[in-house]
Amino acid sequence: MKKMISLLAAAVLAMPAALPMKADCAERPSKFTASFIQGWYCREWNESRWSEEFMAARDAGFDSLIIQSVFDIIRSGGTAEGASERDPSAYTSTEYRCFYPTSYSPEYNYGDTLECALRAAEKCGIKLWIGTLYDEMWWKYGWGEPDDYFRDWSASNGKSCADIIEEIWERYGEKYGDQIAGWYYPNEIWNIDSACAGTDSGEYAEIIGKSIGCSVDMIEKLCPEKPLMISPFYNPEISSSAQYSSFISDIVTVSGLRPVDVYAPQDCGGSGYSEEVIREWIAAQKEAVGGRMRFWVNNECFDKESAPMSIGTLSSNYYSTSDLAEKNILFSWDHYYASDNSLSEEFAGFSMDNIMGDLNRDGVFSIADAVCLQKWLLSAPDAHISDWRLADLCGDGRIDGFDLCMMRSELIRNANENVIIVTDISQLYTAVKNAAPGDVIKLAPGEYDCASKMISSETDGTPEAPITLSALDPDDPPVLKGNTTEHGYVLHILGDHWVLDGLVCTNSQKGIVLDNSNHTVIKNCELHTLGAEAVAVRDGSSYCTVKGCYIHDTGLRSPGYGEGVYIGSAKSTTGFDYKCDHNKVVDCTFKNVAAEHIDVKEYTTDTEICGCTFYGDGMTGENYAGSFIDLKGNDCYVHDNVGYRNKNPKIVAAFEVHEQAEGWGYHHVFENNTLYMDQPYGAENTSRRMYVVDGWFSDFSVKDNRVDYGEGLVSADSWEYYNSDHVTYLK
Repeated sequence: MKKMISLLAAAVLAMPAALPMKADCAERPSKFTASFIQGWYCREWNESRWSEEFMAARDAGFDSLIIQSVFDIIRSGGTAEGASERDPSAYTSTEYRCFYPTSYSPEYNYGDTLECALRAAEKCGIKLWIGTLYDEMWWKYGWGEPDDYFRDWSASNGKSCADIIEEIWERYGEKYGDQIAGWYYPNEIWNIDSACAGTDSGEYAEIIGKSIGCSVDMIEKLCPEKPLMISPFYNPEISSSAQYSSFISDIVTVSGLRPVDVYAPQDCGGSGYSEEVIREWIAAQKEAVGGRMRFWVNNECFDKESAPMSIGTLSSNYYSTSDLAEKNILFSWDHYYASDNSLSEEFAGFSMDNIMGDLNRDGVFSIADAVCLQKWLLSAPDAHISDWRLADLCGDGRIDGFDLCMMRSELIRNANENVIIVTDISQLYTAVKNAAPGDVIKLAPGEYDCASKMISSETDGTPEAPITLSALDPDDPPVLKGNTTEHGYVLHILGDHWVLDGLVCTNSQKGIVLDNSNHTVIKNCELHTLGAEAVAVRDGSSYCTVKGCYIHDTGLRSPGYGEGVYIGSAKSTTGFDYKCDHNKVVDCTFKNVAAEHIDVKEYTTDTEICGCTFYGDGMTGENYAGSFIDLKGNDCYVHDNVGYRNKNPKIVAAFEVHEQAEGWGYHHVFENNTLYMDQPYGAENTSRRMYVVDGWFSDFSVKDNRVDYGEGLVSADSWEYYNSDHVTYLK
């Protein structure tokens, strides 16, 4: 198989370059191009406030925002006695709220908020989708067979939506037409029971389609180049995805929606559906649209309690359908993420974590990505591209041989810049010793004997030009091997901005040690058969990341000091800078680790641990090691991890918090972790409950953690799961 891949790679590099490179492969495009913003939230903003919003949106990677509606009809006070709630005229109070001076409801105008928004958008270089009419009556219909009220209301509503488009375009089109990205139809279609069952004789599709068609016709008349967007949702309990697909297909046909228009189904991730369910329903709707419209996906970013969705869940939902979508949008960034600095930063980290051309999502653009694209173009059965947009190097909205040609050009250009191929230990020592910013040191497959001296460097890379030490062939990684597990390190990095990628480090006391090394990344490495800890991030090393690593069989000589990842230094040690802040351990797997899988020492701040899997087999309990994670620093964020105690009696809690120094061991957050702890009481050598978090003195916060004490997973949402009287239960 490797020979076949090599031949394919050679074929790629032999292809002539057909087009100039349009998309820089070092770019980090956003995963999301737009977000909804709700009318009630922004209808009274002035130009300055809109400018703030647009600048923040631009920083988050959006090129546009979608105002959900600029005209709202609010029914309140209930209906007249004996009247139907489906009769719009029966409501005792009806209010009209509008973004601009409209002839329809002058008494409820909020000034000219829309012009403020368009003027600010023009200055900030961002576009605005304009949602037309939101009428609460929409939610009074949509079950059973369609009645006269719904027929009449839909016809009236469709005409009003079209009239608003006409009014806005005549008022603002000449001056701000370039800032209007398109129009949004606010009525959210769903899989109506009788429509999907086929008992309505196709009436719902006819009625709704004609209502949408009014907007389509008006746009065709005034500004045919502007698209109309619709964003339906679904409920799997009402119908099958295939039934919904047929219903949607009929609506698209009746409405006259055009190839320029956008179908952006809501992924309904906020309902807690699995990735498999989300993909099934989004794929069915894509089949329904059948190339007749542009197909985007609207990712929800709130959970079932209407709280901000964790970035881990948003990521899982995004990747479940990202290969189906031309673009992804959000509902609703401003409301759920932008108002919280930590969430906003975490969202930005996820949204912008892209590199053009990185099709296999390993963090670099390389020949492996060209092979991936070649196989995809050849329809190989094992070919998969998780996000097709990263392959669109031409920027023309499709993937073809031209993109492959552009990959070839960029790979050749990269190959001529600072790439050093290493095949033996002597070359490796020399390359690391003489490394300069921007160097990419690639290690050929094989074993590198590091017994005589460890591989070490004090050279700094830069943010723009890090120093990379990586596997030449990620499928056959190089093995860096010491002489004994009793002493020594395999790799010792003392410089900033290094990337260590795809290496195997083994048979030494420690695997990789970072001292006074900032912004260094250790990723996709395997570290095993070590006398003490696998990775040490210490002596003033901050902003470092350990990602996607497999760490196992540590502590073979010193079990009590056999941690998987060790961050900081104990106060009992001397000669170290204890401040090791803003470090991350992400998506790592730990097995047969003798001490804690991750130990975060006192005097450290803001460590994030997420997406990791812990297997408790092999933990010895020596030196008080009794949990997957031990936190002694402050402000740690532990989320979206999975732990398996595997009946190891030495593990007495999932996570522990200790106060090794006064004022340290506080303000942690534990969210969305899943722990399999086997049994609640009576474990060998302990009579206490195996807490999710054990830290009696600490003021930590918790949210959406789950634990299995041998009888199935339950929500860990009350005091008996946490050994502290100072816990905050986040909503």
